[in-house]
Amino acid sequence: MTGNVINPETSESNVGFLDDGEVLQRMDDTILSVSPHLSSLMSCIFSKGFRPVGEMPTLLFAMAHLTNCYETIRMDGGEPRESFDLAAAMTLRHPVMQKMLSGQVASRIDDAAGVRK
Repeated sequence: MTGNVINPETSESNVGFLDDGEVLQRMDDTILSVSPHLSSLMSCIFSKGFRPVGEMPTLLFAMAHLTNCYETIRMDGGEPRESFDLAAAMTLRHPVMQKMLSGQVASRIDDAAGVRK
């Protein structure tokens, strides 16, 4: 299998990427190194009035939230896989994410039912 960020080619049967030790280690290194920078960025843009409204702002918020949670759990002694699973769950349960996800589901249901807003 080949692929990169620009061209993510995947096979028909995807293997859980967190089951690969090398991938898990690289992900751990990446998240821990980017976490302080994302935290600083979010502090800056929130101070300028940023609100996670709309898909892209919400995804930026979610990425920063996930990395912050991951870093906190890792610094408290969590293993990388456990830390990622917990951080992902915490991020998906956040009210900002819940609002975006429920909006997407409602929109898809409306589209499937032929309802236009």
